[in-house]
Amino acid sequence: MTVSLGQAIYVAVKPIFKIYLIIGVGFGLARYGILSVEATRIVSDIVLTVLIPCLAFSKIVPYIEGQDIKQVGIICLSSVLVFGTGLFMAFLVRTFLPVPKRWRGGILAGGMFPNISDLPIAYLQSMDNGFIFTEEEGNKGVASVIIFMTMFMICVFNLGGFRLIESDFHYNDIENADQESTSSSHDDDEALSKKRVGDTSTIPVVSNNNSNYELKSRTKMSSNIENDVNITSSSSANTDDINSLHSQGTRSTEASIPSTFSYTTEAQDLGSAQPRHYSRELSRTDNSILSYRNSTNRRNTDGITRVRSLDLRDGPPQDMNDIIKEYSNVDQFGHIRENPYYKSPEPHADGQSEEPEYGLGRILTSDATVTTKDIRKSGNFLPEKLRKFSVVPLIVFFLKNCLRPASIAVFISLVVAFIPWVKALFVTTEHTPKIHQGPDGQPVLSFLIDFTSYVGSAAVPFGLMLLGATLGRLKLGKLYPGFWKSAVVLVILRQCVMPIFGVLWCDRLVKAGWLNWESDKMLLFVIAINWGLPSMTTIIYFTASYTPLDCKDPIQMECVSFFLMLQYPLLIVSLPFLVTYFLKVQIKV
Repeated sequence: MTVSLGQAIYVAVKPIFKIYLIIGVGFGLARYGILSVEATRIVSDIVLTVLIPCLAFSKIVPYIEGQDIKQVGIICLSSVLVFGTGLFMAFLVRTFLPVPKRWRGGILAGGMFPNISDLPIAYLQSMDNGFIFTEEEGNKGVASVIIFMTMFMICVFNLGGFRLIESDFHYNDIENADQESTSSSHDDDEALSKKRVGDTSTIPVVSNNNSNYELKSRTKMSSNIENDVNITSSSSANTDDINSLHSQGTRSTEASIPSTFSYTTEAQDLGSAQPRHYSRELSRTDNSILSYRNSTNRRNTDGITRVRSLDLRDGPPQDMNDIIKEYSNVDQFGHIRENPYYKSPEPHADGQSEEPEYGLGRILTSDATVTTKDIRKSGNFLPEKLRKFSVVPLIVFFLKNCLRPASIAVFISLVVAFIPWVKALFVTTEHTPKIHQGPDGQPVLSFLIDFTSYVGSAAVPFGLMLLGATLGRLKLGKLYPGFWKSAVVLVILRQCVMPIFGVLWCDRLVKAGWLNWESDKMLLFVIAINWGLPSMTTIIYFTASYTPLDCKDPIQMECVSFFLMLQYPLLIVSLPFLVTYFLKVQIKV
C-alpha cells in the first residue's frame, strides 16, 4: 500500500501526541504532589521488577521464533554501535567544548545511553493499527525493543557503565572536612560551651585535631535530643511528665552513646588508620542518636504531627533537592548511608569496622543503588584462592546483575521462544508442533501469557508518567560558563546527526544480505528510531544517588537537568522527521 507524504507525516506525528500527553499527566501529578518522589521510586521499582518482566515475556514468547536468532544477534550488534557512537560524540564535545571537570564522566554516560524503553514501545504501539504495520509486526517490534533494552541494562549495570557517572564524585576525607569547617565550628564550639548539655557533657572529647570537631558536633546533636523531647511532649504532658521524660531521655542517651565514645577514646593510638576509624564511629553515633529519636517518636505519638502524603499537595512542589534526599546513598565522605534495619558488624581486632553494604535483593530491585564498592565486594564469599584474581569480582558482579527480574525474564523468554516444543506449551503458531491442548482448545500454559500480557500492558504508561514526573522536578541552576554550548551541541549530535548514521546502518544491513526491506521492515524501523532517542532518564537517579545529602553545590545534578530538559522539546520535531523519511524513502510505503 502506498501512502502520501501528508499521510506519512500524520502517522509519524500522531504517536507524539499520545506520548507527550502521558508525560504531561506525570508532570502534573508531580507538580500537585500526587506523585511524590517517594511514590515515584516505589512505582519505578514496581515497573522494573514486575511490569517490564511481564511485558518482555508476553511479547518475546509469542512473536520471536527460532529462525529469528539471527535478528537477535543483529539487535545486539546494533545496540553496541548505538552506544559506541553516542560515546564518541560525547567524547568529542568534552574534548573541544567547555564541560565542568565534575561532569566529565556524566556527559559520556549521557551521550552513550539512550532512553530505550518506554518511548520506542509507545511509538510502535501507536502504529500497529494496520495502516503502516500490522498488529503482529508491532508486537514483534516491541519484542525487539525489549532486547535492545536488555543490552542497555547489561552495559549500564553488568558491565559497570554506571561508573562513568560515579567517577565525577570525589568525596571529602576527615582532614579536608575538618579544615573546611574550622572557621564555622569555632562559633559553634563557643555556643556549645554556654549551653546546658546535661549528662552528655561528661563525654570525653578526644583531642586529636582530625576528629575533635566531628565529635563535638555529634555531642551537640546528642544534647539537642533533650530539646526535641521537650518540644515533642509539651503539647500532651504536664511539667512533671516532661521532667520524667527528660530524665528518661537522658538515661537512654547515656545508654546508647558512651559505649561508642569510650571505644573511640581507647583507639587514640591507631595512628594513620585513625581518620577512617573515626568516620565509622561517628556514623555509629549518628545512628544511635537517630535510633533514640525514632524510638522516642514512637513512644510519644500524642505529641507528633505526622506528615501524610495527602498533606504534600498543599505544600510547594517537590524539586531536585527532594530527588537527592530520596536517592542519595552516600554522605560527604563517600560512605554508604546508614540503614536503620541494618545491623552494623562488630569492629575487627584492629579497630576497623566494615561499611554496611546493600543486600542482593536491594540492588536487583532498584535502578540506582550500585557503586564501585559493590564490584569490589562481589567475590567476598569465595575462597581466598579465587579472590586473589582481580577478574573474579568483575565476573561475580556481572553474574549477580544477570539476576535482575527484567534480564531473567528476557533470557527465559528467549529460551522458550527458541525451543518449539516448549513454546507450544504457551502459544500456538505455524512453527510450533501440535501437542495436546487444554479443554478450551488453548495451550495448557496459555494462562501465563494472559497474565503477563495483562500486567505488562501497564509498563509503558507508568514509565512515561514517571518520565514526566522526573522532568517536572528538574530545575535550572547556575551553569558552568559556556556549558550551554556543549549541551546544545551534544543534543543536536544525538538527535539530529546520529539518526543519519542509523539510516546508513540499516541500508548497510540490507546491502549485506542480513536483512531485507520486505520481511524485516519492522526490525529495520526499530533500529533506525533507536538512533534518534534522547538520553536515558536513569542518569538523573544515578547522579542523585552519588550526591551527598549535604552537598552545597550539586553541579552534576544541575548539568544533567539542563541536558535532559533540552532534549524532549527537540524530540517533538526530530523523531517524526526521522520516521517520515524512513517510511517514504527507505521502506517506500
